[in-house]
Amino acid sequence: MYRFLLLCVLFLARAASARCLGDGVQVFPRPGATVPTNTRLLLEGIGTARGAVADLPGKVMRLQTNGHEVRAKAQRGWTSELGRVTVVLKLDEPLLPDKLYTLRLDDALPGVVLLNGVGAALPEWRSGKGADKTAPSWSKRPSVSEGLFRKTPEGITRYVRLTLAAREESPMYMVVTLARKRSGAPAQHYVLPVVNGSALLGHEPCSGAFAFEDGKSYRARVEVFDAAGNLAPAVPPLDFEAPAAPYAGE
Repeated sequence: MYRFLLLCVLFLARAASARCLGDGVQVFPRPGATVPTNTRLLLEGIGTARGAVADLPGKVMRLQTNGHEVRAKAQRGWTSELGRVTVVLKLDEPLLPDKLYTLRLDDALPGVVLLNGVGAALPEWRSGKGADKTAPSWSKRPSVSEGLFRKTPEGITRYVRLTLAAREESPMYMVVTLARKRSGAPAQHYVLPVVNGSALLGHEPCSGAFAFEDGKSYRARVEVFDAAGNLAPAVPPLDFEAPAAPYAGE
């Protein structure tokens, strides 16, 4: 087992200090990003929206821009017992270059709340110049770089930062399969956006995500994709110990 020295800090970076997500959906790549014309989209249902998203496979949603519409069919993705399910939206034709496209969530999920839409009710992306047909290639394979924690009214929350470097122009995300070592508990699946070469994995106290336990051993299996769904070369599992907060007993 690889052991990592986890640097515990008192305050999280801005990306980790967000409030509870609540009930609704998130989409990947993040709204506002520039995506290749052959992009695929991931739609994650959280909390009460989980069931509606789980029922989407086989249904069709639309991406619209001025004078052009693309149909996106929902396919099964990943499911976790802790209140999350993710489906893949596969486009039936490429996007037009350099256009602003809107995903009509209301086609299949009327009234759903978009949790990562930076204030917008419906997610939008700018299409790039063409298709992305090349998988990411590693400059630095994923690794655990540090442990983070903070104290909240719900208790102590813990995160682990995963870092990587890859030659890739499209937005990237990772699918993490996480389990306690030797516990027998079922593994959980997380879809995490890669932002500036890092992603945060951990406990969101209000949305039912995975709660790390002080000093316990975990194994994370990591798959990294670009926006078009091209899979980076496989990497070994990451073994690490959860960060232990010094004031955990206060």
